[in-house]
Amino acid sequence: MGKQSLSLLERFSLRAEELIMTRLVPKDNPGPIFKRLFKTPIFFYRIGLPLFSSFVLLLTTTGRKSGKQRYTPLEYQREQRTGDPIIMAGWGGKTDWRFNIVANPHVHVQIGQESFDAIAEPLSDKEIATRLTEVMKINPKSAKIWSRWAGECVSPEDPGSVDRTVKYFPCFRLKPINEKMENDQST
Repeated sequence: MGKQSLSLLERFSLRAEELIMTRLVPKDNPGPIFKRLFKTPIFFYRIGLPLFSSFVLLLTTTGRKSGKQRYTPLEYQREQRTGDPIIMAGWGGKTDWRFNIVANPHVHVQIGQESFDAIAEPLSDKEIATRLTEVMKINPKSAKIWSRWAGECVSPEDPGSVDRTVKYFPCFRLKPINEKMENDQST
């Protein structure tokens, strides 16, 4: 992923995210107020107006304890090679949706009007390090947010810092399930 040109909306969103995540949101978890605020895109998806779908998807997981469907809006990027969405857990990976994926990797994904079932595959440490570095090159302010969560400075100029902190940023590739393959396996 080379240097990308960001739209005005994307630049504004990234700046707002940096301000919110480094100055307002607690370090260890989003807390009740921001937890609700971060769920706002669910409303827009439900009414058929998926705002920000160029960088926010709606992930449906199965609750590991309740067995109920859980909906989480998440920032994503498309993997250049496959086009599959890639998502990353914040807060050191201590997120409910991540724990749900670890318990059951079968998920449902909605991106704009596109909707599909998928398997959430964890990325390797090397893939995560590459992704973190690429994102920091596009949005240098993300390093400030990630440094806060990792408890040490994360910088694209210091590959060692990135390698040491991948454990705080579990990432998953959302691999669409081929319905034909699924039907073939059930017969």
